[in-house]
Order: sequence, then C-alpha cells, then structure tokens
Amino acid sequence: MKLSTLPSPVPAVASLYRVREPGDASGIVRLNRNERIQPLPEWFMEDLHNKLGSHLITNYPIADHLYSQLSAELGMDEERLLLTAGSDAAVKALFHAYVRPGAKVLMLDPSYAMYKVYAKMFQAQAVQVSFTSDLEVDTKQLVESITPGVRLVMIANPNQPTGTLIDENILLRMASRAGRVRALLAVDEAYYPFSGATLLERVRDISHLVVIRTFSKAAGLAGLRVGFVAAHREVVANLFKVRSVHDINSIALLGASLVLSHPRIVQDYVEEVGSGKRLLMEGCRRLALDPLPTHTNFMLINVGKRCRPADLVEQLVRLGYLVKGPFSEPCLSECIRVTLGPPDVMAGFLECLEKALVSLART
Repeated sequence: MKLSTLPSPVPAVASLYRVREPGDASGIVRLNRNERIQPLPEWFMEDLHNKLGSHLITNYPIADHLYSQLSAELGMDEERLLLTAGSDAAVKALFHAYVRPGAKVLMLDPSYAMYKVYAKMFQAQAVQVSFTSDLEVDTKQLVESITPGVRLVMIANPNQPTGTLIDENILLRMASRAGRVRALLAVDEAYYPFSGATLLERVRDISHLVVIRTFSKAAGLAGLRVGFVAAHREVVANLFKVRSVHDINSIALLGASLVLSHPRIVQDYVEEVGSGKRLLMEGCRRLALDPLPTHTNFMLINVGKRCRPADLVEQLVRLGYLVKGPFSEPCLSECIRVTLGPPDVMAGFLECLEKALVSLART
C-alpha cells in the first residue's frame, strides 16, 4: 500500500517528535528514571499475591474502595478527588479539559518534559521561565508571567529535573495572580513524600488550585500507573469527562489500596533514601564532585571539574549503572542525574563512580 493513501494526522500531532526510551536494562542498575530502587517488602508482595484473584482480571475495575480510603486518608470529600493513571494522565487531562488552541501555559524550564509536549499537542503557547546557571529561578518573573491569556500554570514542586523547591508563599502569590486572570494553578507533587512540602490543604479554599500526586515514586508502584488529583468539585467533574473508561486497572487499584493501608511502606523508604542521599553527597565531595541540594529521590551531580558528563555516563554503563545525562539545558550541561536509594545501593554506585573517574583520568 502506498504511503500517500494514509490520512494525515492533525497538524499539532504531525509536528511532534518523541523518542522511544529503551526498555531493556537487564543486568544494569537503573539510576536514571527516579524509580524506587529497593524491592517492596516481601510481606507486602505476599499480601498482594494473596489478594489476587481471577475476578481482578476478568471483571472491569471498580475503584470505590480506593476512593473511600483516599478520602479518609486525606480528609477530603470524594467529589474533590479523581484517580488517574499516574500523574501524567492527570496533566494530560488538565490540558484536554482547560487549554484551548492559542492559550498560554506557564511552566518552568527545564521541567517535566511532557508539559511542553502537551502544550504543543493541544496547540497552546508554552511560556517558560528559565533557571539560572545556579539553578535559581526569578520568582518575581514567575509570578508576573501569569497574565491574561494564561489558562494553566503547570508547576512541578519539587521540580524535575532540578530537584528544587518553590516556597509556599511564592506559590500562594501565584495562586492569587492566577485567580485574577481565571487560570488554573496545577502543582505536581510527585515527589511530595521526599520534600514534605504540599498545598493539598489549600485546595479547600482556593477553587482554581489543583494538586497532583502519584504512587509511582516513594510508594514504588511506577509499573502499575496510579495517581490522583485533588481539586474543586467542578474541576474534578471536568477532568472526569475526558478520562478513558476504566483507565486504572484492578491490580493498580489493589496495589494503591495496600500502600494506603500500610503507610510504613512509604515512610521507611523515604528514610532509606535520606540515608543514601547523605552517603552519596559525602562520597561525591570526597571525589571532588559537586552534589547539588535536592528535595526528591534523585540528585544532580556537577561533574564538570573532573570530566565530560557524556563520557562519565558511558563509562558508568560499562560498570553496570544507568544514570541520566548529558543534558542539553545550559543550567544542567555539566551535570548527571542519579536516582537515590538505600545506603547499600549508593555505596555500590560510589565505588563504580570512583572507578569510572579514575578510568577517564587515564584517557
């Protein structure tokens, strides 16, 4: 069949270019995707296994129990909550429901890559406020960029890939400004368990505030794809309109329910990551590298004084570790990004990091 017989996609999709990430990393420690890198406890997996039944596969999923649990956990009415297939589905739904062609969407640069992708997909104008070379952001500019024509302010807090945190007072100033121009302020709190910073309680009194969370990071359910939105009832109702039918599968619902029933799953891992972070920071300084402050389960390490990031990433792959880099953004050009984990994992990584640096120094 000739290619000319194919229908053309809509222009906004035709102009997009997306790269497929390689999936197979057998035998390699993946420190490049900000996942939980410590296995879930055996007792948790046994509990999950014992609750698996044929009905979870043969029946369409029912989310009522998880909604009830989440409502009780957060102290928030179910009408203010919407379960989503990870936080990414929540972000896409916001664009789908609220962003018209030609509208402006304000975001940080760099930030979660899909914000820009969705802006292009839904024919919006991405307004980006950039970080300086010191990973600082002009908060005055950020607030003042919320002008008429902005429909959505999309802020990851803590931000990815910088690991930085915007102060609550700045976010509240942004919320006030967004209200005046009839824009939504969406705060993506994917890394909340590691930062402890949240605007969730403010959802009750700020009608145009949306808070997004995920079970992918500290809870370790990245493969199950489940998250949620907390927002005004009307916002939740509109996001519900654009969701796919049965978009969260039954095993994901079960996994999230078990995590809510056993909060130590998250608490223990956050503590382990904190210990691993301290170990990695000390080790990096000993190696004359510059580990940057972070409020997440990943760390940027400035390696520019010792080597080129691309060379180091390549050398670490040979030694069995995948890390993120190099970056095209100027503020990150001398950095690699490493997913944080328990001390034993970080100790093993540090050992290979030192070997990689020694090897590069000889070439």
